Amino acid sequence: MSIVSSLLVGACSDDPPVGSPAAKSEELGRNGGGRPVIGVGEGGTYQRTVVFMDTTRDTSMFVSWDFENHGEPGGVRRSVRAWLGRGGEWALFMEDEWVTEPGGAPWRILPRGSARLVVGQEDVLQEIYYREGIRDLSVRLGEAVVEWSGQRGELYRILRGAAHLSGVETEGIVLDVSAVRAEGAEAPLEWAFLTDGGPLRLLVADPEGPGPYRAWARRGSTDLSWPEVTVTWEETRSFDRARRDVPVLWRFESWDAELAGEFWAESSHLQTQDSTGAILPVLGVYEIVGEVTVVGSGPRTSVWGFLRHYQR
Repeated sequence: MSIVSSLLVGACSDDPPVGSPAAKSEELGRNGGGRPVIGVGEGGTYQRTVVFMDTTRDTSMFVSWDFENHGEPGGVRRSVRAWLGRGGEWALFMEDEWVTEPGGAPWRILPRGSARLVVGQEDVLQEIYYREGIRDLSVRLGEAVVEWSGQRGELYRILRGAAHLSGVETEGIVLDVSAVRAEGAEAPLEWAFLTDGGPLRLLVADPEGPGPYRAWARRGSTDLSWPEVTVTWEETRSFDRARRDVPVLWRFESWDAELAGEFWAESSHLQTQDSTGAILPVLGVYEIVGEVTVVGSGPRTSVWGFLRHYQR
């Protein structure tokens, strides 16, 4: 697939849409006990990632949209990257960066080029799609399964969903992850979503930058959370283009030992980011597999999922 120079970002008014991640982040900042959320127009950054994941395990399919808006004195710098992963092969099918004028709502998601969106009542995002020539690809967001929030306004939403590619529809899970950061604050660097294909949904995230991770799980109708989880890179490999090592095997354990496990890279796509330093930043998407133990769930459970990785 060719790279499409287009970005999808969206809202219909200058106020955060009711029920949207931006609005929920503001509410969390006021009422959730966390720090007040600073909008990107004040020098911060708004990040959002929407990922479709096939959960049947008959085949593996991922569609990941990763975009970021950063407030600057002359406007809002917007960037997007999107990947399609199928059967262990990944392609960066969409990439763009540009600057829009200041003012308005800098968290807004704006249609651009071949990319479009479908927005429902209360400006809730329902579908992301693009069409180029005879190729078409869409991700449809369905009913919410569970929602978790971090102390700094991060919002992690797990929904039922489907992807449509060249006339074939695949059902699965959609992750909708958003975060707002004040100027100079560490952005979320890494998060992994894992499922056993049944009742277990597990998210392990690094919301604060360097330091302990956090984790949330939904097992059937039971919600669990762990405020402090240690994650270590047990194995790495050399990524010569960035002149650094990247992880391929992770182990994790909560402080109370009620959550433990490991996962490793089944496939991945890594790319370098612009930098003036000798060692380049890396952004990557991974298909991961592993095993986890959750208190009360019996023996170790086989899991698989998606990981977003970033190294400064």
